[in-house]
Amino acid sequence: MKKIFAFIFAVLAVVFVNVPFAGTAEAARVAVVPIQIDDTKVERAADFNSYYWDIMVERFNYPEYELIDDEKVAAVVPEEGLASYDQATLMDLCEKTDAEVAVAMRLEETNERPLNYRKEAYLEIFMKGEFASYNRLTGKYYHKKLYFRDEIEEVLTVKTDWQQRVFGSELNRYINRTIEVKKKQKTR
Repeated sequence: MKKIFAFIFAVLAVVFVNVPFAGTAEAARVAVVPIQIDDTKVERAADFNSYYWDIMVERFNYPEYELIDDEKVAAVVPEEGLASYDQATLMDLCEKTDAEVAVAMRLEETNERPLNYRKEAYLEIFMKGEFASYNRLTGKYYHKKLYFRDEIEEVLTVKTDWQQRVFGSELNRYINRTIEVKKKQKTR
């Protein structure tokens, strides 16, 4: 019995001695600017707003990232949105909101045009926008114009939402480039 108590005591001693030394890193604070959507050229603007926030919440989850409150970000961003997505604007946003990462996106146009001159009915799909981010931890600024044009069979749009699929894949790709920490090494 003494050996069991001695073993339990030794295990607890090791655990209690090492716990204070195993600190955790502080979560990076992220300022997400609400998406700017041109309602006259984008159908289903509310859907894109919800897609945007769903992806942001999913990608910037708590253990690694902490989203800054919307009211704090809205107090810094003008009501009509950011005028430009340049590095200086996002750096200023980071400083005013005390964030390590700033993310902003604009969706200017989505369009579907039927192509009926083929054997099967096709849709020409088009999406245009802009994404910018600044990561103060790595000093990395990323700016990308979204210009997506493709053709899809019209029958496929019954089961899938091409706008959500394209928007989600492009936004996830841009976020990956924003939070990427490792420098790519050239391999020969």
